[in-house]
Amino acid sequence: MRIDKNWLIIILAVLISTVAVWRAVGLKTIYQNFDGPYYLAVARSWYDQATLGKYFSFPVPLEYYPAHFPLYPFAIRLISWLPFLNPLRAMLIINLLATIATSIVLFEILKTKKIPRALFLSISFLFLWPRMWAVRSIGSPETLFILWILLSLKYFDLKKYWLAGIFGSLAVLTKSPGILLLPTYLIAAKFDKKIWPTLLIPISLLLLFTFFKIQTGDFWAYFHSGDNIHLQATPFKIFDSNQPWVGSFWLEDILWIYLIGGLGVYYAWKKDRLWGIFGLVYYTVIIFVSHRDISRYSLPLIPIILFGLSDLFKRKEIRIALILLIIPLYFYTLNFLTHNTLTISDWAPFLSK
Repeated sequence: MRIDKNWLIIILAVLISTVAVWRAVGLKTIYQNFDGPYYLAVARSWYDQATLGKYFSFPVPLEYYPAHFPLYPFAIRLISWLPFLNPLRAMLIINLLATIATSIVLFEILKTKKIPRALFLSISFLFLWPRMWAVRSIGSPETLFILWILLSLKYFDLKKYWLAGIFGSLAVLTKSPGILLLPTYLIAAKFDKKIWPTLLIPISLLLLFTFFKIQTGDFWAYFHSGDNIHLQATPFKIFDSNQPWVGSFWLEDILWIYLIGGLGVYYAWKKDRLWGIFGLVYYTVIIFVSHRDISRYSLPLIPIILFGLSDLFKRKEIRIALILLIIPLYFYTLNFLTHNTLTISDWAPFLSK
């Protein structure tokens, strides 16, 4: 891939916007934001309950930690051994680098697909979905997860199925919804045998569950990690405020997420079959999720939505309006990060390499 001068603009946009958030709320608050400390606990313990019980006193059962998949903690542990880093800093650096890489990969894909305003769309990825600015500024695997998804889709589109399978495996080892790449590929290829390397995706998940068996004694530890799998048998259960992870009847914003997401997926389908299928598969699962934080769950749809609605960005007034939206998005991000925190009384376990 040839280096494009627009990469520098993307890098500066990521760095400046992230530092602006860090300086405003303080790194201590950034370190305390969900779910970063849980991933640090995994990086220290590798799900060993004795280690978790000895060093960490979060208000969650020890069975909860397999809900946090290991690739992000592995990356934290790997680079935290560099002389100038510790696990806390490594947690943020990885997310920062993953954000830059994701935006650049999205830019290159959009350019290849001859989408106008590819640079503007790639920078919009950093801001326009309200939760994105917050998630990419803390300890979180979301941008790393989206990076693997984009790379897997890119290489599947090029019929490089081994690379699609490898990056799909990295996605599923980062977050469980990565498994949705498999039905996407089966549908897109009409069960063509040539795509068999993408079976690396479910194989990786089975190997992960085997690792859970070794570390916790439970092959199904992910499914026994507590109330963290929020899929329901019927759609739109999120509008039942009695659901444990909903707890509110102030849910108008969910309707806008469904509307924008649905339109984006529809127009992505009309432009590109593979991206449309992935968008449809992921969007279908989203409407069965009952969790107040549906904005975070739907983050992997952002590239699909931007691609689908890219024609809107040709209009100057739309671009101006979106640029002006940066101001309230910034204050939304600061307010969210200030309150989305865990209490940490002993920082020593998070500093040890």
